[in-house]
Amino acid sequence: MAKVIVTMHYDVDESKRDAYLIAVEELKAHYATNPYVSYFVCEQKGKKNAFAEIYLAHSEVAYRKFEESEDDVADQIAEKLSPFISGKQKYTTYVEAI
Repeated sequence: MAKVIVTMHYDVDESKRDAYLIAVEELKAHYATNPYVSYFVCEQKGKKNAFAEIYLAHSEVAYRKFEESEDDVADQIAEKLSPFISGKQKYTTYVEAI
């Protein structure tokens, strides 16, 4: 059962950092109720305001169920993050190889 990790990397506008952290905490609370994925946000060491959202599913089946479980609430909360993000976002999906 291969784990699946999805990452989203982006920078946050310094002047909007506090509002971003409030909004992302709301998203974290929402995903805490989802049994298919662990969700957390990290800031890049040595590069302030460079964040990564990380979704970890413990199997490909769990990842598919997570995708199916996405709802309007998650979409609405995620949309709140957009105004705080500066520049491009990079999305990457990893599947455990060994």
